[in-house]
Amino acid sequence: MLAQYYRILKDIITYKTVSSQSDSSSEMQAMSQYLAKLFSDNDCEVEIVMGYGNPVVLASYMHNPKLPTCLFYGHYDVQSANKEDGWKYDPFSLHLGKEKIYGRGVADDKGQFLIHLLTIFDLIQNKNLCYNIVCIIEGDEEIGSSHFPRFLTDYKNKIQADCCLISDSLLQGDFPCLDAGYRWGINLTLQLTTADTDLHSWVYGGIVPNAVHELTKIISQLYDMNHRITIPYFYYDVEDIESHIMVKHRKLHFDTEWFLQTTGVHSLVKDKEFDVYSQLGLRPTIQVTGIEWWHAGEWFMNAIPHMATAHINFRLVKNQSTQKVLSSFEQRLKVIVPPYADYELIVSQTLEPVKVSIMTPFVKKAERILEALYDQKVHYAYAGSSLPIVSLLHHELQLPCVLVPLANKDANIHGVNENFDIALIEKWFQFSHAFFAAI
Repeated sequence: MLAQYYRILKDIITYKTVSSQSDSSSEMQAMSQYLAKLFSDNDCEVEIVMGYGNPVVLASYMHNPKLPTCLFYGHYDVQSANKEDGWKYDPFSLHLGKEKIYGRGVADDKGQFLIHLLTIFDLIQNKNLCYNIVCIIEGDEEIGSSHFPRFLTDYKNKIQADCCLISDSLLQGDFPCLDAGYRWGINLTLQLTTADTDLHSWVYGGIVPNAVHELTKIISQLYDMNHRITIPYFYYDVEDIESHIMVKHRKLHFDTEWFLQTTGVHSLVKDKEFDVYSQLGLRPTIQVTGIEWWHAGEWFMNAIPHMATAHINFRLVKNQSTQKVLSSFEQRLKVIVPPYADYELIVSQTLEPVKVSIMTPFVKKAERILEALYDQKVHYAYAGSSLPIVSLLHHELQLPCVLVPLANKDANIHGVNENFDIALIEKWFQFSHAFFAAI
């Protein structure tokens, strides 16, 4: 099966399905058609659903009404990548190394979902599949899946299931993991205006406000010297971290030196009260993911910008309310925005954070399989990332989720030289087979 995996992965890696780039629509169409044919060739009913952003591939294999139904989710869109960024190889061409495979999407998420798909297809052909299957593979996760609430509502009858299996994250070490929660919250832009038009820097420099400068001053006031958020009541509803989880996280020993070398980061910045894993997975944060100034098609010119925009992501944890946090943020802005500036908040998406139940029979089944494969206890991980689909399935459909991270901790998803450990790929085929071949 490994040879088939490499062959198909090689094909789908070539599609430059970068959801953040509007000119990749033809690649999205081609990728969805490739997947649809793959499902059709393996006896599944399949349709390509349009009208919800990039094409959604919706497939099913319903062969026994007495069996439970598993909803399987993946996404085929990826982040942008260029060889000039520092890639050893063409990012959109699969490279097989001795210990790793390389390419954009090999870990996030094409390489992960393909393991489960090929397992399901193999079990269908050998009549050993012990679930009915519904598959959703979408192309907008990397930009937030803003169309997905409407899709789930409109197609609710077609995606009814007893559980959901998702593999779209990283291991936290060299031992088996199951994700127990994801941060999520608010994606928004803050647009600041200080004048009606840009002004000449030689004539007016030093006597008029600069929108970029004023915006960065506002951003700098969101954190204090201890790296804590300054928004009033921001931590008011944050769930306390259970002591046994803190103890377990400290025992994991986060290798700071390895992390700095691997990522190229110069230093960690964090609240001293918490270890890295607890802060990443169980403490909220605010991230500025971009600052823009645009003038007549130019990113730079000798002028004083009159307008600047910051893209800001709030990553919240259980018990925090997106609406309460947003309201507190707006109150904070009224205090820190100078009187000579106007601002506008544009909220693009809000979703509630999620902690899944780890006591469902489906999660316990995954736990038993992993512990047998590794001969180690499973670690329940709280991820600093966010998967919108998990929040939607958990809060809106009350669907039990089994969240199985497959990618190695140094996979460098979203980064240069994204990779997947070959030894792990072989192990995950064993896991997937054991999960889908037995109740």
